[in-house]
Amino acid sequence: MQQIIKFFIRNKVGILFVVLFAISIQLSIQSHTYHKSKWVSSTNTLSAFLLNIRYNVTKYFELNEENKKLQYENVYLKKRLHNAIQPINDSVILDSLYTFKPCYIISNSYSKVDNYVLINKGLSDGVDVNYAVSLPNGILGIVEKSTENYSRVISILNTNLSINAKLKASNHFGSLQWDGLNPNTIYLKDLPRSASFNIGDTIVTGSNSLIFPKDIPIGLIKDYELNENIGYYNIEVKLFEDMTNINHAYVIIPKKIKQAKSLINTNNE
Repeated sequence: MQQIIKFFIRNKVGILFVVLFAISIQLSIQSHTYHKSKWVSSTNTLSAFLLNIRYNVTKYFELNEENKKLQYENVYLKKRLHNAIQPINDSVILDSLYTFKPCYIISNSYSKVDNYVLINKGLSDGVDVNYAVSLPNGILGIVEKSTENYSRVISILNTNLSINAKLKASNHFGSLQWDGLNPNTIYLKDLPRSASFNIGDTIVTGSNSLIFPKDIPIGLIKDYELNENIGYYNIEVKLFEDMTNINHAYVIIPKKIKQAKSLINTNNE
């Protein structure tokens, strides 16, 4: 403490000059509009410059981790594409039904009751409403609105969204829906009493959907309860994907969705 006091006493003239100089600059800026605007402009420019440096430095140190994520996602995409060319009934090729378009997640909310995600793909990229969006380890949601270069996705962490899902080991299916509480768990509802399953079994996307391809992994059965009155299970599912930490996704673009919908509409008439 004594050393600090001695330092100020020794350099009191220089310190006084710096203080008075700073005060004079501040008074000059406040009393002259031109000087004030120049000061604000310079400050904003400097702030932007420093933020850009920080961003570049941060991205440099995160590059190795990002590369690992991209490598993992490339493996995932190759697996999806490989699985997509498996023949169905010896006549229809699943690869002809869907294509996968990589995208980046610009913003992601998960703390609200009804959450949304913004991605950097839009109409100019072939992305439109009601297109499914998947993640490296699961599903993200469904495109609700698209502009030229961006799309808003209804997250699976949205109580208004319901997705067809099933047990991986069988064709017993139900409706996948979030309860608005834990971002790491979601619920598979209306699974019939006749379904056989165990804790730890895998839940995947169902086949009764024209939006999501079937058999995309979603999560593991964590707990369940049977509603005796209606005879259906309510299953708690722990998501494979950490929805609070997502960066990349894939828009699933259906190639022949209009043909399928037209046939369904014709059948319902």
